[in-house]
Amino acid sequence: MKNLLEERKEEEQNDNNKAFDSKPKTLWSEAWKRLKRDKLALLGGAIVLIMIIVATFARQIAPFDPNVQFNNGTTAYGMPLPLDTHSKKIVATRKDTSKEFTVKSSIIFTDKNGGITFRTVGNTRVKSGMDKIEFPVSAISLKEAKAPSGVEMTTNDKISKYFDSMTLVNDKYFVLGTDPSGRDSLSRLIWGSQVSLKVGILAIGVATIIGVIFGLISGYFGGWTDLVIMRFTDVMMSMPDLLLVMALVSVIPSKGDQSSQGIGIIIFSIGIVTWTGIARMVRSQVFTVKEMEYVEAAKAAGSKDPRILFFHLMPNVIAPVIVIGTMSIAGAIMTEAALSFLGFGVKPPTSSWGSMVNEGLGFFRDAPWVPIIPGAAIAIAVFAFNLFGDGVRDAIDPKLK
Repeated sequence: MKNLLEERKEEEQNDNNKAFDSKPKTLWSEAWKRLKRDKLALLGGAIVLIMIIVATFARQIAPFDPNVQFNNGTTAYGMPLPLDTHSKKIVATRKDTSKEFTVKSSIIFTDKNGGITFRTVGNTRVKSGMDKIEFPVSAISLKEAKAPSGVEMTTNDKISKYFDSMTLVNDKYFVLGTDPSGRDSLSRLIWGSQVSLKVGILAIGVATIIGVIFGLISGYFGGWTDLVIMRFTDVMMSMPDLLLVMALVSVIPSKGDQSSQGIGIIIFSIGIVTWTGIARMVRSQVFTVKEMEYVEAAKAAGSKDPRILFFHLMPNVIAPVIVIGTMSIAGAIMTEAALSFLGFGVKPPTSSWGSMVNEGLGFFRDAPWVPIIPGAAIAIAVFAFNLFGDGVRDAIDPKLK
């Protein structure tokens, strides 16, 4: 009997120690626990994290400069190269190296059976002393662009008498093919992620700052201040976001570096158009929070209005702001893609997913991968941010689920 009592006391003592040592549960710790249990949110977060890594290290990851146009990066008639394709060149050898001549553009080369046809691109000068010459060629058709390496080629042009052998070999490798200008699609896709993420995150950052400030002021002071701010908010919400952003991008002048200035204007324009939802949400939260006892105590202690707004009210309304901001990034990415698709986005040759879709529309029938790949990238990015945003919302406030 004594042993049982002692064991019981030890168990109670251990329970008390655990209760004493346990850390207090906070909103963020509980939200993190709930978020870790949401598999779809973790999937969305993983995709977002991969996109951020790819965009950050685009210079190291991209196989080519996204703006370089390879002269043999399309077919002879300007069609983009297919997926998983090498551009081609001809390696010619000769024993007599005394002659100097030029391999001119548009010379036709075929294999011995006449089933593979390529055409030279640009002029290549052959100098004396050169026993091995390489010159780029383009396939006549998309099917021939997949021709194997190592095929012996012939030509009816007079240059054939100067060479002992002419072999078709692989040149540059394009995993996702090329665009209509002969640029590597994978490199442009990787660099385009920088524009989409930069615009999405920074534009919503601008919108959050504006919305939080207006929402705090409107909800705290009320009266005419609230009336004026909310009527201005209603006017902004009555205008189509995309049309308003297009108007702002068109009228704001761009100076200096066109690419960086253009991105900055797009970020600013989207930010000052999309703050309204955040402002209304913060205002409704402030109406509740400002009646709390700690706010009254701060007023009684002589705290000024700015201190009450930013040190007492804002920390207690920031959780829903994070939720709305996370979910709004997807909309900002869509808006930037739409602007670039319509020609109001970043200026060429800067890579953007929306402009890549626009460039590939004319080739949708014969080369559908050109517009589909950047379109799929936009869809995946938006899907990932929506999944992650939903997970954050459910984690912070499970009652909204």
